[in-house]
Amino acid sequence: MIKYAVLIPILGVVFAFAVPSKPVAPAGHWQVDSRHSDAQLITDATTNYGKDKINFAAGVTRVSGRVKFDNDNPALSSFDFSMYPATSSAPPIGEDGKVRMYWLENLANHTLICFHSKGTTLTYDGRLRTTGTLVLTRVDRNVQYNSGEAYSGPVYGPPMIHRLTHEATFVFTSPAAPAAGQKDVEITTSGSTKVVTEDFPQLFKAVMATYWPPVVQDENCQIPQVVNEDYSGPHCTGNFIDPPGLPQEPRASTSTEDYPSTNTGFNAVVGNSVTIAVHLHLKPAPESQASASN
Repeated sequence: MIKYAVLIPILGVVFAFAVPSKPVAPAGHWQVDSRHSDAQLITDATTNYGKDKINFAAGVTRVSGRVKFDNDNPALSSFDFSMYPATSSAPPIGEDGKVRMYWLENLANHTLICFHSKGTTLTYDGRLRTTGTLVLTRVDRNVQYNSGEAYSGPVYGPPMIHRLTHEATFVFTSPAAPAAGQKDVEITTSGSTKVVTEDFPQLFKAVMATYWPPVVQDENCQIPQVVNEDYSGPHCTGNFIDPPGLPQEPRASTSTEDYPSTNTGFNAVVGNSVTIAVHLHLKPAPESQASASN
C-alpha cells in the first residue's frame, strides 16, 4: 500500500507536464498585410543525377486576405486568403477568372490560388488545424506571333478560364495574444499544407507553368534629386525574398568547346506533391470589414 500511495502523486505530476496548456488566441478579425506576407510553393526533386532527394521552392507569392479567431466557439474561426504573383500588389484576377486590372487584360496567363476555411481545432501541441477549400484559378490565352514587316507585337486569343477546387487542411502556429492595452497590434502566424499531385495534378502543372517573380517587402523607391547621364533608374530598398531554386550544377575546372550543355540531368523535378508554406502578418481589420464578415 505504501508503494501505491507514493506512485499515484508522481504519475499525476508527470501527466500534468505531458498535457499542453491551451494557448490564448488573439480573438477578433484580422487583415492579412500583403506588404509583409508571403507563401512558398515547394515541390520535390532530385539532384546529383538522381542520387539525392531534395525539396525546392518553385515560386514565392504575395498573400492577402483575412483571418478570424473565436476563442469561445472555434467553429466560427476562419482563414480566407489568396496567393498570386508578386507582379501585383493585389490579386489581379478574381476566382471567376475575370481580370480586375485593365493593364493586365492582354497578358498570356494568370494564376490565383485561394483557400477558404470554416472552423479550427486545437492540436495536441497547441497549433490551429483548419480544413477548407483550396481554389485554383488559371486564365490562359493562346498567343500568335505574325512575323513580317507589319509585325506589331503578339496577338492574344480569347481567355480560357480554368477553375478547380480541392479539399485541403492547413496547420497554423497559434499566435500569442497581444498585451492588454497595447495599440497598433500586429501578430504573425505560419502554416502549411501538402497536396499530393496524384489527387490534384492541376495544381502542380499551374505552379510550374507560372512565372513567380521575387517578393519585395517594404519596397521603397526614391528618385535622386539630380538626374544626370549616369542615371539608371530609382534607388529601391526592401526585404528581397527569392527562393534559391535547384542546386547549381558543378562545372569542369577547364572550359572546353565540347563541354556538355545544361539539361544534363543533374537536377530533375519529380513533383509528387506541392507544399504550400504560408507566412501571414496580421493587423486588426477595419471595423467596417469586421462587421461585414459577421
